[in-house]
Amino acid sequence: MAEGKERKEGEEIMSESTKRVSGRQTAGQAVIKFLRGKGATDEAHAVGYDELKNIRLTTQVLAYTIANMMEEKVIIRTEDDRYYFSEAGWAKLERKVLGSYSILFIIPLIGALIVWLVTRAIG
Repeated sequence: MAEGKERKEGEEIMSESTKRVSGRQTAGQAVIKFLRGKGATDEAHAVGYDELKNIRLTTQVLAYTIANMMEEKVIIRTEDDRYYFSEAGWAKLERKVLGSYSILFIIPLIGALIVWLVTRAIG
């Protein structure tokens, strides 16, 4: 690796100078990390699309990622077409995902409990 620095396994690569996205980093993570790195966490510090194009993603992937994140209110577009990361939107999305995954565990758990109770009542 350049300048004699070694990278630990799984460490994300995205320095300000190279702006490369590693295979382990998703497009969404790259965009969020870039916006946080630029301090674009409110309307006053929002960045233009020209700056977002510095992220090493194809234009199609970048546009798709930003559009999806805007739909979830994680990235907000200002009236003058600049973008920033919304911590509140991110927290809301995390709760939504956590709730969805919780259902995947709760339903089988309830099913197993019902089967266990029925087998105890029969036996």
